[in-house]
Amino acid sequence: MNAQERWLFRLAVLSELVNQAPGKLGRTAIMKLAYFLQTMKQVPLGYNFRLYTYGPYDSDVLTHLSQAEAMHAVKSRVVPNPSGYGYEFEPGSRLDEVKGLIKAGLTAHEGAVSWVVTEFSNMTASDLELVSTIVYADREAGQKGEALNIENLCHQVSQIKPRFALDYIRSKVDLMMSKRLLCSTKDGDNPF
Repeated sequence: MNAQERWLFRLAVLSELVNQAPGKLGRTAIMKLAYFLQTMKQVPLGYNFRLYTYGPYDSDVLTHLSQAEAMHAVKSRVVPNPSGYGYEFEPGSRLDEVKGLIKAGLTAHEGAVSWVVTEFSNMTASDLELVSTIVYADREAGQKGEALNIENLCHQVSQIKPRFALDYIRSKVDLMMSKRLLCSTKDGDNPF
């Protein structure tokens, strides 16, 4: 995939996430769904996610989302929320046209996009922040060749995200374990 194709592919995938979501997605949700696609389903988005305030983040995702909006593949509106304001995205008037520019590349990953939307789009931004941080810590351990047990993973995530109660972190780790989505945690199998 050359640079132009990768750019179009990213725009199409981000737009398709918005299109398939049962409700309107915010920027945090789109960021985390893109992270899950790349990390759990190996969709070749090529983002360089780093741990940031609200979990895994790459500013290029927001840049590409803005570009998709400029091309009318998605549209957004500002909405008030308890902490100030946020954005909600929905399909734009030229969504099909933008997706058509890279149809072959997108078709190969339609199942992964559907899976990530089904599994995670109904979570709150706060839960997506926590769950994506759990996955990030799990994958970082794997890259270092470490095997974590559940308590170690919960403790690591608690240090990264101290605003979440340890019991709540544990409930989300247990959820991810039950879905077999953690690969470096002692009791988890690697389904990938």
